[in-house]
Amino acid sequence: MKKTLLVGALFTAGVVSAFPFRTSCGKIVMVNGALGSLAHIENICESINLAVCGTFANVVLYTH
Repeated sequence: MKKTLLVGALFTAGVVSAFPFRTSCGKIVMVNGALGSLAHIENICESINLAVCGTFANVVLYTH
């Protein structure tokens, strides 16, 4: 079930750029970018965190 959610989240992300995402349980997952707003990317990262760690975490993206 977790892998299905993770794969689904990655497919809905689209491919723009790749960046590493550290989950709340310490695992690092490569995210192949996302289309849309920062809120959409945060939502994708929250879904990945839920799929990998089994817990919800509030994701905050820092940009520069």
